[in-house]
Amino acid sequence: YISMGPVFATSSKKVEFDPQGLDTVRRWRQLIHPTIPFVTIGGINDVKAARLNKEAGADCIAVIGAITGSPEPASSVMDLNSAMLV
Repeated sequence: YISMGPVFATSSKKVEFDPQGLDTVRRWRQLIHPTIPFVTIGGINDVKAARLNKEAGADCIAVIGAITGSPEPASSVMDLNSAMLV
């Protein structure tokens, strides 16, 4: 797999550069062979952000705060998984 991020601003760890944004996700997807999984990370804190990453070309997302900051982590996992199956 190939991963890129942060897509959006994140507080999970300090990064020395600006968020890459969804346009960069789209560009990377065009450059990466379709058989290679493409994972995005960074600031993906809810279902809407997950869907936007999926629509931009991500095969998978990696999250921290969307689960650890959730009052119902199991429900959040199911919702995020569903968003990526669209």
